[in-house]
Amino acid sequence: ALTEAHQSGLIHRDLKPANIYIAVLGGECDVVKVLDYGLVKVTTDPNAPQLSAEYTVSGTPAYMSPEQATASTEIDFRADLYALGGILYTFLTGRTPFSGSNAVQLMIAHAKELVVPPSQIQPGVPADLEAVVLRCLAKNPDDRYADARELAAALSACACAADWDSEK
Repeated sequence: ALTEAHQSGLIHRDLKPANIYIAVLGGECDVVKVLDYGLVKVTTDPNAPQLSAEYTVSGTPAYMSPEQATASTEIDFRADLYALGGILYTFLTGRTPFSGSNAVQLMIAHAKELVVPPSQIQPGVPADLEAVVLRCLAKNPDDRYADARELAAALSACACAADWDSEK
């Protein structure tokens, strides 16, 4: 879903579990839909309306990339990969990558703090899967996957990928 959005020049900027829907067709979980493009940034049309002003913060703090948290003007597709890493982290551990008593504390944590590896919270998380998640959550966008397709390939290469079927 992100590959298609990014290829169309759309940066979601507000990925979170509530915005991801797994569609079931014919009894099979076969399509993942990304919903709520209310904060989308269009990169292919310089005349597209901007949904947020420069130097403002937009998104859900629990899954916000460091560049969003610091109101950087240099936000690209890798901000969505960071958020997806946060979602994967939540699925693996049962908690968000960072916590804070308010939005500002959460944003500062995303910008400055190192994330606790998922296996330290939930023993048994496979090392290769953990490495994928931690790469998504890299502070520097250059240290993340280049695009959603590269991330999908890394997830597919994890030893546990074959363990998942429509039942799981």
